[in-house]
Amino acid sequence: MGKSIIALGEIENETLKSISLQLASKAAALAESSGVASAAVLLGRGANSFASAIAEAGPATVYTGDTDVYDAYLTQPAVDTLAALVSEQQPELLLIPDTSNGRDIGARLAARLNLPLEYHVNAIEFKDGVFIFGSAAFGGQMNITFTAAGSGTKVVIAGQNAFKAANHAGQTFQTITLAAPSIPTAGAKISGPFGTEYATEEGHLGQEDGKPQYIPPASRSNIEEASIIVSGGRGVGGPEGFALVDALAKALGGAVGASRPVTDDGWLPHRHHIGQTGHSVKPDVYLACGISGAVQHQAGMQTSKFIIAINKDKDAPIFTFCDLGIVGDLKVVIPELTQLVASRRS
Repeated sequence: MGKSIIALGEIENETLKSISLQLASKAAALAESSGVASAAVLLGRGANSFASAIAEAGPATVYTGDTDVYDAYLTQPAVDTLAALVSEQQPELLLIPDTSNGRDIGARLAARLNLPLEYHVNAIEFKDGVFIFGSAAFGGQMNITFTAAGSGTKVVIAGQNAFKAANHAGQTFQTITLAAPSIPTAGAKISGPFGTEYATEEGHLGQEDGKPQYIPPASRSNIEEASIIVSGGRGVGGPEGFALVDALAKALGGAVGASRPVTDDGWLPHRHHIGQTGHSVKPDVYLACGISGAVQHQAGMQTSKFIIAINKDKDAPIFTFCDLGIVGDLKVVIPELTQLVASRRS
């Protein structure tokens, strides 16, 4: 068995993403049950300042690389650093966030070191000397469990809210500074904040593969961290209908989400997909507009603290598990609700 279980944290816009604490907690729990050490890795500007926060999730060691090179380029510097760390430490598992950046890092690292790679993992346990993984399959129709064959480090891409973040405040830990990687001679340099390729101050209609697509602004695109999410389904009617959803999200100070059919049809970018095969979210308020509430979507948002549904079909499944339901035409209800929120806030 490897010497440790390591979790990679993610810093975005100088903020530690919540999935970092979730994966660090899982790494610590698995390390305890399997009898090995646990560690977390933070790369990028502000890494040193977040070391104590991620250590409180459980890992005994925090590796930090507090240098601008990770923020100035895409994934190459992070892969260089992780490749050196994995080669040296030979961990049993390397847990990586299931984010755009994390998936890119995981794939490149696995290819470089010839390591097994598992995507969209939503459960891990150590039983009878073996790590058992869980993941959605067949378009979210079922969950499967499996083991990874062979020895050596397994790279595991795990989803947002798949695991709970623990709190071990006051726990002692050690910080180890990682050597800064070389500046890539031919790496892709970032010219703006990551994930803001379509950034404008307001949402707008764009195009994807020659078809219209609604593009919410970057400020309303981080569904993983949002405390309020306004999501739309096929009932919105098309890409143009998401202007109403976006306006309500703006009034509430929330983010814009979507069901899988919406992103599959290209009405909204895939990064907004919430569901069993998309993002799992846990906001304080989740407002579902024109979403029927199929089990695949429910799996990605059912842990929301308060769920509000707007649907003209009174028999829609979502009304069986929402906290507040509104039967009505969303094209009428949403503008009135947006106006009410705006007037209350003013």
